[in-house]
Amino acid sequence: MNPLLEKVVAISIGLFVAAIMLPIALVTMANATWTGDNGSVDPTVILIVTVLLPVLGVIGIALYFLKSD
Repeated sequence: MNPLLEKVVAISIGLFVAAIMLPIALVTMANATWTGDNGSVDPTVILIVTVLLPVLGVIGIALYFLKSD
C-alpha cells in the first residue's frame, strides 16, 4: 500500500476514535458534580480532556506529515 495512504488511513481511524470518545468524556464531565462528593471530576482530568488532548492531537498530526531528514 502507498505510504501516504497508510498515513491517511491511520489518522482517519485515530480521529474517528477521538470523535467518539471526546464527546462522551465531555458529557460525563458536564453531568458530574463539581463538589467533593461521589462523581466529582478532578480538575486535572478536565484540563487534559479539554485542552491538552486536542493540542497534542494537532501536533501529532502535523508531525506525522512532516518529512524527516
